[in-house]
Amino acid sequence: MAQPEIRTPAEELVKQHMAAYDPSHDWFHVDRVRRQALKIARDEKERGAEVDMEVVEIAALFHDIGDFKYQKEGDPSGREIILDFLGKHHFDSRKAELVAKIVENVSFRKELAGIKDVWRDTCTELHIVQDADKLDAIGAFGIMRCAAYSGFKNRPLYDPNEQAQHNMTYEQYQAQTKANVGCAISHFHEKLFRLKDMMKTPSGKAMAQKRHDMMVYFVQNIEQEYSMDE
Repeated sequence: MAQPEIRTPAEELVKQHMAAYDPSHDWFHVDRVRRQALKIARDEKERGAEVDMEVVEIAALFHDIGDFKYQKEGDPSGREIILDFLGKHHFDSRKAELVAKIVENVSFRKELAGIKDVWRDTCTELHIVQDADKLDAIGAFGIMRCAAYSGFKNRPLYDPNEQAQHNMTYEQYQAQTKANVGCAISHFHEKLFRLKDMMKTPSGKAMAQKRHDMMVYFVQNIEQEYSMDE
């Protein structure tokens, strides 16, 4: 794990950035992802994998720095913020570069882009942070976060006339984000129900199933309540 001399100022930096975001991407989300990532990392080490716990913790803390959904024109990139911060705190330059690279590649959007290379396929630390972030996007917290973000973007919670875009492509995802359309329930069909099958680590896969099942049950109940078939 990270030493206090880097962890404490990193936490303060993240808290400052997350204070400008809505509750779906606040400090509490980041802390859950950090704790989940460390849990997965410990599980992976017990399975014999080589894992840099310090890189995992710092990358998990910084995983939403520079999130494109909140970026404004002229804002520094996540990479710039992270490397500047870690450089000022004399963090190992090789590890700093790895942290920045993980943050740049952790998102669902980047995975949709379909960029394949050896590093993305084999970096254990990347896979751990990706799985931790996905786990917080599904299940009970995932349901609340989806509603919170829809409220922040002033999107409907449920539109019975809307057809979800199943198997959404990168281009469709980008276009939807730019147009600020799509109700919360469509988001389950377009993204959240897909995350279970995108998990990378054994422990991530195991934890995802229960959370996935909870979301399926929730959406079924939304549709049942709307149809008034109870």
